[in-house]
Amino acid sequence: MNIAVLGPPGCGKGTQSKLLAAHFGLKHFSLGEMLRMEVGKGTELGKKTEVYLKAGKLVPEPIVLDLFASYVSRSGDQGHILDGYPRTLVQAEALDSLLSLSAVVLFEITEEDVLSRVAGRVVDAEGRTYNLNSNRPPAGVQTKRRDDDRPEVVRGRFRGYLLEIEPILGYYRRKDMLVTVNASGSIGSVLDQLLADLGRTAEAV
Repeated sequence: MNIAVLGPPGCGKGTQSKLLAAHFGLKHFSLGEMLRMEVGKGTELGKKTEVYLKAGKLVPEPIVLDLFASYVSRSGDQGHILDGYPRTLVQAEALDSLLSLSAVVLFEITEEDVLSRVAGRVVDAEGRTYNLNSNRPPAGVQTKRRDDDRPEVVRGRFRGYLLEIEPILGYYRRKDMLVTVNASGSIGSVLDQLLADLGRTAEAV
């Protein structure tokens, strides 16, 4: 079972992807987390990536395709939750030769709701995400704001996402694989929607 979870930055897809991975016993892949990990390590890939993340721009396609193909080759036969991947039509088409998707989930949310959520988002030294308004870090855990969570960057990423996502949605609609979820609710209510929609898919695999 392989599920792609798509949506704009700040929509909650990272949290829900991890919950889905735990529920179904699947591996969790986050392109964003993997790229930020490279930045944190100061690798050559990280240095190249950091420029794009700070500017709120998409990382160049060749870097992303190579990174994902390498991940799949190392991951074995266990199923996957693809958190925010694919991000472009080129990635979606390349994905077909690497994994067979069971469903593609689209999180729908307004730009203002995203800005409200991101306003409280912080990360710890290990890259774990918290929210000072709804999911505070444990006592004593040091956190910081991410550069790409600045409001002006979030607005740019949101609008860029809207332009990039349309061809991908058309691609998966033609394959009759798209599941749409209202992402503006609580973590629990969104998860309930997801499990209700994906339960039959999981049983069929």
